[in-house]
Amino acid sequence: MKQNIKLITVFVILLIASVVVWNYQKASKIQSIDTFEECAQAGYPIMESYPEQCRAPDGRNFTKQISASSDLRPETIDEIGLSFQHPKDFVFRKEITDSAGSIRTAGFFLTKGSENNPEYQMYGLYEQYKDATEQDLERAKTEMDPASIKEATIDGYKGIEGLIVGPKTRYVTIVLKGKALFSISTLPPTPANKSITDQILPTLNFK
Repeated sequence: MKQNIKLITVFVILLIASVVVWNYQKASKIQSIDTFEECAQAGYPIMESYPEQCRAPDGRNFTKQISASSDLRPETIDEIGLSFQHPKDFVFRKEITDSAGSIRTAGFFLTKGSENNPEYQMYGLYEQYKDATEQDLERAKTEMDPASIKEATIDGYKGIEGLIVGPKTRYVTIVLKGKALFSISTLPPTPANKSITDQILPTLNFK
């Protein structure tokens, strides 16, 4: 009986020691991760974002490094003096409306995926045809989910962002540039698509 107790005790001690060593090795392996590539190779989850992010078990996030020269394409909308960058696999198209030679609106699309059912679409609209004020920004809030509304800026111009609800639901960022409204809409309104837009917005620059 005593012999059996000794054997069980030894087995339990060895088991505990094995668990401790295994946990130590696992923690050391996690702590040694310093890059997105190492995190991904270790098999940890990749989040739907742009750029991609990998989450390690200890809570650290590693972002995939994107080379601006190889993966981004510059665009310029001369009519309103706007330039920005976007991923090369996105399709760019602009729409300009004018009246007697004066620009009324300047719009542009960025899309990825099929033309009829894109997996990502960003629509920019510059409304030069009418004077706008801070009250227009306040009115825009009435279409948004109150919990989603935040302050936002584009190239230093202040405004708001939020999720517009209803049949045409989408994320939108609206700023007041002088006396004109400039808005960026994102759809479908998924977190992954919003992450892509959040990466593009800082590249927008008005001359």
